[in-house]
Amino acid sequence: MVIIENPDKFEDDIALLKAFGKTNFQFQKKTTFEECIYPKDKSINIGNYNGNIIISDDYQITTKSLEKATNLNLTIEEENLCELFPKSEIITVACHSVVNYHGYSIIKNGKKIRLKVISSDTPLVEFGQRISEEEKIYSKSYQRDGANFWKDETDPEDEFTENQLMEDFAFGIANRRLGVFIDQAESFELMEKVTFKKYLGKKLSFIKRISKILSN
Repeated sequence: MVIIENPDKFEDDIALLKAFGKTNFQFQKKTTFEECIYPKDKSINIGNYNGNIIISDDYQITTKSLEKATNLNLTIEEENLCELFPKSEIITVACHSVVNYHGYSIIKNGKKIRLKVISSDTPLVEFGQRISEEEKIYSKSYQRDGANFWKDETDPEDEFTENQLMEDFAFGIANRRLGVFIDQAESFELMEKVTFKKYLGKKLSFIKRISKILSN
């Protein structure tokens, strides 16, 4: 998801979709965050909570911003967002429990100041200075062979690797703007009560699909 600080109460969903290059998307229905946090339908879902715009993107935007990033440069989509919100903090955060993947980036005043990505299959990639939410987690870590580890409080003989702290990092960074941890009971209002709007791409007609295939 992408979380955008919204002090001016921006409400133009079409402009947001355009910023993401989703100009062919149309409103489908109202939904909840619980239903659209991992929709698996290639939709863009937009809601508002605690002074922020929340965009649940089904990995369409976050993948470009996180997994494919090799520095602190903005993607085209991020540049477009910064034109709409030049002074806002914009947080992109994603996770996937199958491989303990988590990643996030933070943009402030039009500049990306932090980027981190890690999974059980890929090593830690990070740029920029760590933020306070991260430092609280890292303060309990120790290093070995250049990697971070955490003691298991229930079993002192065991330890956690950094990718295993997926929830701590991903939900902790989201909490920076949302004010709640989305994996805890305090997120009930956000999950169940806040209205999100689901947008899906238009389906091409049969003739247009054939034309597109032939043109490729």
